[in-house]
Amino acid sequence: MTRQEMTDWMNEQIRTGRMSLDESALFMGMTMKISVETGQPVDMATDTTRINFIEKARLGIEGARSFNDQKLAEGLQRAMDKMHRNQGQAIGGDARS
Repeated sequence: MTRQEMTDWMNEQIRTGRMSLDESALFMGMTMKISVETGQPVDMATDTTRINFIEKARLGIEGARSFNDQKLAEGLQRAMDKMHRNQGQAIGGDARS
């Protein structure tokens, strides 16, 4: 899914009480994108790049473990579990990509 689709899904989860604001922080972090050329944030409304957010979370877990950041690894695992549980229910399609 795109970063905008992930944000829309996340906001719907918050609105319906299925996700807390604290839980949303990890998802929000996965939607951030900075341009290498300009160093500025890339507007998600016009960015049509599709991202596998489950894979992104999995890689984040690996990175967190390599830096011995168990708290981050656990948070990303919970985020990944939530995405797995909600696959196919996301706004705009599949939660993976």
